[in-house]
Amino acid sequence: MRYIPKSFLLSLFAVLLIGTAAVPVVRSYAADGAVQVSIKLFSFNPGVLEVPAGTTVVWTNGDAIEHSVTNGVPGKPGGAFDSGFFTEGQTWSYTFNEPGEYPYFCRRHESMAGMVKVVPKGE
Repeated sequence: MRYIPKSFLLSLFAVLLIGTAAVPVVRSYAADGAVQVSIKLFSFNPGVLEVPAGTTVVWTNGDAIEHSVTNGVPGKPGGAFDSGFFTEGQTWSYTFNEPGEYPYFCRRHESMAGMVKVVPKGE
């Protein structure tokens, strides 16, 4: 019988649980223009953001493994942004100037996905 690490099983459970639950949209309007997304237990939190144009989103990796924030979907990157891989405790940010929907995922763990919905300022 093959040994499966407990951390892997917990991460898989978290992905399955999150993948089957409704994902709420978090509307964020930070006064300083920056919004935080945490990366923990192989997920982006919040998973879906709605922000006004001009907002900077900052992702912080809380996992002891590399992750990326890559625009698009697995197998079809969008090209608008790609953080490259960054490790535990590191951050990466991107400023969303144009309204639209920006899906993103982790290139190393393609089941990790999120969305930034950018609305015109004042909406």
